[in-house]
Amino acid sequence: MTDSVLILRPAGRDDLGFLQSLLPRFVAFGLPPGQDEGAVLAGAAQHLMAALAAPQEDSALLIAWVEEAGQPDRRAGFLRLDTERPLFGPPFAYLADLALAEWAEGLGLGQLLLTEAEHWARRQGLKHIQLHVFATNARARKLYERAGYSEATLGLVKALKPVR
Repeated sequence: MTDSVLILRPAGRDDLGFLQSLLPRFVAFGLPPGQDEGAVLAGAAQHLMAALAAPQEDSALLIAWVEEAGQPDRRAGFLRLDTERPLFGPPFAYLADLALAEWAEGLGLGQLLLTEAEHWARRQGLKHIQLHVFATNARARKLYERAGYSEATLGLVKALKPVR
């Protein structure tokens, strides 16, 4: 991103179309067994709509804009963060969603958004970040590993055959 600037700002209602346009990115890599594409997309849309409609003090929905010399400014992606308060243990930041427009992949924006997630968590007084990623999302897993994330739990799935 030569002569480019990444700007993060809170999402507003005028970002709805952009947010919706990135929803297919949550399933583009191929879902693991047992995951329904329609359900994943509907759930992601529901959570984004809720975050947009009623922002919470302990969460953030941020839009990433790229300003590039000689080019029109354009939205590149978004980041959604929440504060989780588990029954046991201290609260933590939860990286609920991170998505980039296809044109913005490979430019280092994912790493910049993860760095912003860390800054946000620290400003909230939180000591760690957790996230979930589909096992089949190899590109995202590599990004998270390069950023220092490691496995904390492992979920296993078995598809059941119908009984005759």
